[in-house]
Amino acid sequence: MIVTTIDRLTDYKDIPYAEDIKKFIADFKKTDMQTGRYDIHGDNLFAAVSRYDTQPKEEREFENHRKYIDLQIVLDGKEELYWAPVDTLTMTKDGFSDGGDCSFYKGEALSSVTLGGDQCTILFENDAHMPNCNYEKVESVLKIVFKILA
Repeated sequence: MIVTTIDRLTDYKDIPYAEDIKKFIADFKKTDMQTGRYDIHGDNLFAAVSRYDTQPKEEREFENHRKYIDLQIVLDGKEELYWAPVDTLTMTKDGFSDGGDCSFYKGEALSSVTLGGDQCTILFENDAHMPNCNYEKVESVLKIVFKILA
């Protein structure tokens, strides 16, 4: 897991499409885009925009992905995202065997990060993450998850 700001995203040479992601966020902030999927480079890079209320950590599960790297940013509100190495957790639902890109796990978090403002997190295959959790209280958030083909 990498935690950084959008301004520093291009410092990470292993993150493809960093400039395109920065441009999408800048354009998004200038408009009233709706929730949903936005293709930037087809299935190689797309943005999933969502609005939701955060939930207690106890109601959430860890997840990880194999086909896509996640870049997550919360533009409005705050949420806590918990992290653990996937090999330290117990799988509860295998979404990979049926061709999907998300499996779920239970276990203990090793660390967490508060997402809000221009701070973002980049999550790779071995980064199990539990997003959408309350930061101090339930909050309504506006979030973009960029899916980058690994």
